[in-house]
Amino acid sequence: MSFDYSDTPRIVSPPPGPKSREYMEKEKRLFFAAWYTDKDVPFILRRKWGWTLEDVDGNRYIDMVTGWASTPLGAGYEPVMERVIEVLRESGGIECTDYVTDVHLFELAEKLVEISPRQLTRVAPDTTGTEAVEAALRLAREQTGRYFIITFHGSFHGGNYGAAGAGPTSPDVTRGIKEYIHGFIHVPYPTCYRCPLRQTYPQCDLACLDWIEDVILRYETAPEQIAGALYEPVQGENGIYIPPDGWMTRLHELGEKYGWVMIDDEVQTGFGRTGKMFGIEHWPDAAEKVDLMPLAKALTGGGLPIAAVLGTDEAMTASDEIYLGGTFAWQAAACAGAVAGIEAIEQENALDNVAELERIARETLGSLVNKYEIVGDVRIIGLYIALEFVEDKETRAPAPKLTREIHKECIRRGLVLIDEEGIWWLRLLPALNMPADLFRKGCEIIEEAIDEVSRRHGKGVAA
Repeated sequence: MSFDYSDTPRIVSPPPGPKSREYMEKEKRLFFAAWYTDKDVPFILRRKWGWTLEDVDGNRYIDMVTGWASTPLGAGYEPVMERVIEVLRESGGIECTDYVTDVHLFELAEKLVEISPRQLTRVAPDTTGTEAVEAALRLAREQTGRYFIITFHGSFHGGNYGAAGAGPTSPDVTRGIKEYIHGFIHVPYPTCYRCPLRQTYPQCDLACLDWIEDVILRYETAPEQIAGALYEPVQGENGIYIPPDGWMTRLHELGEKYGWVMIDDEVQTGFGRTGKMFGIEHWPDAAEKVDLMPLAKALTGGGLPIAAVLGTDEAMTASDEIYLGGTFAWQAAACAGAVAGIEAIEQENALDNVAELERIARETLGSLVNKYEIVGDVRIIGLYIALEFVEDKETRAPAPKLTREIHKECIRRGLVLIDEEGIWWLRLLPALNMPADLFRKGCEIIEEAIDEVSRRHGKGVAA
């Protein structure tokens, strides 16, 4: 199987082109306001294949969004598409599989148990990452009979009431939610480039983690009132923050000490994104202590929506009365596509390609910190990549306006990555199997955009 990307990128009508503008005006009339306000992608998508996005005006872009990490093998990956279509026809479409169980569910459940940490032996089917996280929260509270969940500043766990209340990435995410949702204790995550405690690793001795025992358990809540801890192994929406050595191990030691259920949110880090099948595998001793693992996004293989929670026998059998899932959870075709995607990652050695692209990213993007005044930090683990922009390196003052300008320059040059209103970092989520030459071209476009914006604003550029 091969994709033609020989003319990607290609800009024939600077975005937004006339057809995109027409649709964008229609968008404002048809959709709710938050849908289109401050949207950062100035075109309307017509189709995509492999590593290419094409808009309604015929412009083609390198895709480093991949459906927010949900098309891990590029768009239209044939082994997944063919299997989805085959089983969709065979199964006759939609079935409520938690009432009439379809045979295709078993293959996926067995595959997930096979590839996950050995203590995770059971599966709770679901439809989206948000729902999977909320299912994990319910399972943890059901198992322990306790109320509170420890979560971390800067994490994102979903958009519905429970999951959004758990993950305070920013006040706008919890707007209209924080007032009604309780039961979460938020503590600092090791965002070392911007440590909230004004410490420096490793001299800090992981003071952000000591906060749990020194502050929370001393002044706020007794440990026996805490059901568990919910965390991302690498924070994604907050700018790809990678925990330093020792943090993950000590967090799980705390959980073991106090009998907390440890919930490893792998919705965005799972299935190869960080260079391992699951992000937690970068810390093997911690991986052995995970109790619940929400999954979604790349689990689809790029096929149909699907999510799950993997869990221990203890967590999954504490009650037989808890209702999870729903009408659309684990449709037969979605399960078949998920299995095909996992098998492709394994059989096509996708993680080897991830390692090669990570090497290119460190070579091309990692060096930008020393070259440009506005590049404050570059964080890379596998193909989970963020560039953080500042007004200057001394103050590290966030530069959201410069970031948006860089993003727009990338799009003008035919590259789409992730930027959102008010943030000062750009994220790359390329397909795990993207060709090295195309990925390198994308990295070159990013540097061209940074160089253009730096010179426009008179910012420092190394010779």
